[in-house]
Amino acid sequence: MHLPAPLSLAFPLLLLAGPLGIGSAYADDLSYGYTPAPGSGENPAILITPNRTVQSLFISIQAGSKKIEMTKANLVEGKQIRVEWPRDSKVTHADVFLRASFSDGSVSESSVPIDYSFQGSLSVDLSRASADLAQKTVTVNVSAPVTSADIIAYGAHKAELDRSTVPLSGGPGPISVPFVGDPGEVVLLDVTMRSANAYAGFTYSPWFLDIPHEDVLFASDSAAITPDQVYKLQATLEQLNDVVDRYGSVVPVKLYVAGCTDTVGDAGHNSDLSFRRADAIARWLRSSGFNYPTFTYGFGESLLAVQTGDGEDNASNRRALYMVGANPPPAGSGVPGVGWRALK
Repeated sequence: MHLPAPLSLAFPLLLLAGPLGIGSAYADDLSYGYTPAPGSGENPAILITPNRTVQSLFISIQAGSKKIEMTKANLVEGKQIRVEWPRDSKVTHADVFLRASFSDGSVSESSVPIDYSFQGSLSVDLSRASADLAQKTVTVNVSAPVTSADIIAYGAHKAELDRSTVPLSGGPGPISVPFVGDPGEVVLLDVTMRSANAYAGFTYSPWFLDIPHEDVLFASDSAAITPDQVYKLQATLEQLNDVVDRYGSVVPVKLYVAGCTDTVGDAGHNSDLSFRRADAIARWLRSSGFNYPTFTYGFGESLLAVQTGDGEDNASNRRALYMVGANPPPAGSGVPGVGWRALK
């Protein structure tokens, strides 16, 4: 499981499920791993860990036209050994045969096919990750071609909503991953992306809530919250605390407050005024106990609740929007993508 916060992980070592025992062998006598994408100058290798002491281990590796055979003696339980074969950029598959003999006379034989690549490991860049609610996708950047993704969707209180494996075709570069589960309920997506020889995991939250509320009414050209409007913010605070209770264990809850104005005055002045209104609301909520990351933005007269002509005094347009999510409001949320400002 990945941590519930946006991150980028690469896994350079693949663990194999276990050998196929023959005769009196045990299926868990040996554990194996290998490097799916050897680095520059690194030889491909198999990593072998005995799960009980091995008296003698015969190893045969066929990689292209080359065959390597060797015997290792007295391998200690739990101590890993690394067996390499020569690097050849034209060869990306090896068949490994192992025969382990134990002091009790039992023998375990295993055939281990290994595919690898010299193109570099798979990694995910989340620095420009974005969600599209309308398209029901999350877009990230990957370092190598991706063929599929295992996706788990979590909802409130980290309840598992759905899990699925989906085929993908894309990379290196941007690639879109579809949501699984009901987009209206999904809080966190846990994604493992796979290429031919590697995999990388990440989590991303497309979750977004528009908090319903009664608008704080500001006087014209003012960002002051008057005493008769405080009860509206108290109701909003209760809703925010409920959101934290339901979703705080799944994702880091963040609040986004968008300030708006009517069309009285010039656009530059209204942009500044809307920022001050958003900050006033955000500071009231923080001073009243909402101690979670909060961001503000002033949209000025660009997000009118009621369409009016220029210079019209309309109290409905002197408002603020309250939105919560683990990431800024995504495309399709009704709010343009902007550079939200952290409340200090």
